[in-house]
Amino acid sequence: MENPKAFTTSKKAMVFLHYFGGDAGSWQWVCKHLEEEVQCYPLNLPGFGGTSVSETPSISSFSKYINDEIAALDLKDYILVGHSMGGKLALNAALQNVANPPSKIVLIAPSPPTTEDMSADEKERMLKHPDKEEAIQTVKNGTVKSLNKERFEYAVNSQLRIVEISWQWWLKTGMNNSIATQVKQLTTPVSVIFSEDDPVITEEAIQKEVLPYLHKATPISMKGIGHLIPLEAPKKLALLLKQLLA
Repeated sequence: MENPKAFTTSKKAMVFLHYFGGDAGSWQWVCKHLEEEVQCYPLNLPGFGGTSVSETPSISSFSKYINDEIAALDLKDYILVGHSMGGKLALNAALQNVANPPSKIVLIAPSPPTTEDMSADEKERMLKHPDKEEAIQTVKNGTVKSLNKERFEYAVNSQLRIVEISWQWWLKTGMNNSIATQVKQLTTPVSVIFSEDDPVITEEAIQKEVLPYLHKATPISMKGIGHLIPLEAPKKLALLLKQLLA
């Protein structure tokens, strides 16, 4: 198991799950703004960021991996934060972790617990992997606020590092696997951060495919930002996360 590294040594712990196309490093700009108050644990999910894939990818196997990492870190009081794909996985991981659930869950532009709506043409385009030109197009399609060179290049190159089995699994299967029935049983408080201008997970998707399935959900809207919130607005996102610490 590849143990993640903490950015800080403060007491409040947040475990971060990245989006499809990203990896643990996608959180680095958010964590820089949190380091005085928060101990950040950004995880690389199986097949992302140079990690290996030991089991056939599934919502369940990824959730087990997440909870095994949390156990290895010996975290007893933590907030679980998930962006896009990581949001769906955060919900399922919390459901599976009966012995040590998170105190709170924060979803950021989450892939819905139902199924994620993606056109056949877009899915076919994204299945061309690894392909730098397609990776560049994916970043452009998902963002509203321009990324600086460092973040843009990271968002492109993180896609190219993803192993094929994990890439294919999410696009062909994972995003279409509904956990909506199970999620209705979740009692952990959930905050849902989203952008009204997100071209990938739209505000309509949040209202219809996410919030109705969560009993204790608090929606928090942003504007002028696309889908890659941790890269487009890391300082604003960090401020929102700080407000959720109490």
